[in-house]
Amino acid sequence: MNYSLENIRKPPSNFSREDCSLPLVHGIALIATNSVVCVLGTIGNLLVCLAIASNPRLRRSSNYLLFSLAIADLIVTMICEPLLLEIFSKRTFLHDCATENLERPYFILTNISCAASVVHLAAISVDRLLAVVFPLRHETIMNKCGLKTMLIVSWAFPVSIPVMSVALPPSVPRAIMAAGSFAGSYLIVIVSYLMIVAFLFNLKRKRNKLRARPLSLDVNSSVELRVACTLAIVIGVFTASWFPVMIAMFVTGKPLLEKNGPSHMWLRTLALSNSAMNFLIYTARIRDFRDAYAGICRKICRL
Repeated sequence: MNYSLENIRKPPSNFSREDCSLPLVHGIALIATNSVVCVLGTIGNLLVCLAIASNPRLRRSSNYLLFSLAIADLIVTMICEPLLLEIFSKRTFLHDCATENLERPYFILTNISCAASVVHLAAISVDRLLAVVFPLRHETIMNKCGLKTMLIVSWAFPVSIPVMSVALPPSVPRAIMAAGSFAGSYLIVIVSYLMIVAFLFNLKRKRNKLRARPLSLDVNSSVELRVACTLAIVIGVFTASWFPVMIAMFVTGKPLLEKNGPSHMWLRTLALSNSAMNFLIYTARIRDFRDAYAGICRKICRL
């Protein structure tokens, strides 16, 4: 998402040794940080997948979307992070440019993963909107066709972007498609949560007038609201992780930072570190996930 395929096709042609090097302090710190993200993110996202697959209490439509989002994060932690670590190692210790064989798959896979993540967040936001506004019809809608449609779109659209970029003529800017998909998905996220806030505000006002409502619906509403708040945190962390690199490299029309310099590499690291954060948010906010992780750990210890 943060790099166009047009740029991927053009390997650096005028690098000097200085262009291809990272200061030793920055290089070692970047390698250490990304190693932690790689290990923590891989273990955490695998735990998320195992928890949802093995725990009946977690087998609900919204969690299947989280399962799919964890797969997108695993692409980063299991493939992109090792590639980035090799790039950092070459620039830090060998003062050597990362070869196109490393840069090309890294950029393509990060584009797909970031696009998949933001489309998943849009789908999750729509799911939360349905759960809060139409609690009695939510499961029926999702089980009938909603969940399958969301999962197909969440993967088909991001994968189609690099395919279309290759097929289109060189005169068509590749970054427009990536930026358009990101902006469209984020617009869905914002509109969905604005509608949730508006609905809850009106509901509270009606409650104050009537001062009577069945307890079961109150309990269900509070549960759905907590889930919606948890996913709002996930969206906020994603925004804080990815927006700095996008603003610094693309929004202004020209890069604000030296490409492949220390600041740029730290922004890359911040963006990719988002793939290790969702697991921590689920653990802190959702007790069912904590219980499922504990059960998985107990089973592993018995082996």
